Amino acid sequence: MGKKKIIACLGDSMTEFWGSEMPELKESLSTAFSDVEFELHNYGVSGTRTEYGKYRITHDYPNPFKDGNMKCLSAVSPDLIIVESFAYNHRLDGEHQIKNYQNELRLLIKEIKETTPAEIIFLVTIPPDKENFLDNIPTYRNVNIELRKEWAEYSDRYLKAALEFAKEEGLPLVNVYERVQQEVHQGTPIHWFIDQNDHIHPSRYAYRFTAKEIVNVIENYQLLTTDGK
Repeated sequence: MGKKKIIACLGDSMTEFWGSEMPELKESLSTAFSDVEFELHNYGVSGTRTEYGKYRITHDYPNPFKDGNMKCLSAVSPDLIIVESFAYNHRLDGEHQIKNYQNELRLLIKEIKETTPAEIIFLVTIPPDKENFLDNIPTYRNVNIELRKEWAEYSDRYLKAALEFAKEEGLPLVNVYERVQQEVHQGTPIHWFIDQNDHIHPSRYAYRFTAKEIVNVIENYQLLTTDGK
């Protein structure tokens, strides 16, 4: 086994629901880089926005997976940080706040660069299933489907804004959003990518898909060199 690499994933529930072990990511990384030992850290917290994501880089916070606190992200000195867009939790900000959202992302990336030695990948997650958005969640049981479709449209706009941001900043991009759209256009049912328990979060199939896309970007940008770096 070669040098150990530490990878941290920062995001909202799209990241947290991957689980503390992120098994699909660990499997894909270990297959692609068999001579590397990986230590993975999940810094996703459900229901959180970019602002709190930035806070978690330098501040401990309640651990979403078990009792006690999670060390701040910078404390683990990751080699690579995968930043998910937080787009779904900005969906109700409105079109007029998109520039503010992108600026918050910019501040988050700046904080990472100032406090860690990590390479950065930006991840834009799955598109919403607009016809079934938030189905099966008890707290949305009686919310009209047309309103939920509106929320899905808002989510979609912020996911597109996240893509715009990543391209403007020149960040290595894991574009799951458009890759899933391509798969759906070619005949793969969108529900394969969506957790059918809530119709918003990624399915296990989507997490496997995302893990492979992450590995592709790591390889294309040569982000996990093992020659003493």
